[in-house]
Amino acid sequence: MSADTTSINDLPADPASGVSGNISLSVNEMKQTADPQSSPALALDQTTINQIVNGLQQASATGATQLMSRDIPQNTQGYTQDAQIQPTYIPQSSNVDYIKDYEDNADIINNYNRRMDNSNTLDQLYDELQIPLLIAVLFFLFQLPIFKKFLFQYFPILFFKDGNVNIYGYVFTSVLFGLLYYLLFKIMTHFSKF
Repeated sequence: MSADTTSINDLPADPASGVSGNISLSVNEMKQTADPQSSPALALDQTTINQIVNGLQQASATGATQLMSRDIPQNTQGYTQDAQIQPTYIPQSSNVDYIKDYEDNADIINNYNRRMDNSNTLDQLYDELQIPLLIAVLFFLFQLPIFKKFLFQYFPILFFKDGNVNIYGYVFTSVLFGLLYYLLFKIMTHFSKF
């Protein structure tokens, strides 16, 4: 035989054949009985027991045996009403209900009405500011020196010989101002309809 193999006779015996070459282990424990008479260190006399009981009663009367308030749980609802301890507990589904999350028709109508109210408010603000702004721009243009120079050059009848505006000049300027305002207002209202 080679050095890598083992002879069949050297192998352990089969337990079914009855021949046992295996090692068996048996443990025997010895029971120790505690004899109350043999341990004098544990035995206490009656006076010591009375002192311990009196000390505990005094500590209990002063509150030294109670738990501190920080150690006492204040809310015990989590322990008494836990739904998961019920045998018929069904956990909440974590799936999102996409059908309920869609906007319904009432929400769509309310959002539309809110946007229309906002746009109506902006339109109303624009309409209120349009007239004063137009008048301010026209007044500014009529007060420019170039406008007065233009009137003096082409309509000298509207001025005195010293260059100041006469009554005809004031009437002409007022009528021109009113006509320009009316014309610009009509143009702006026409284009605001689109």
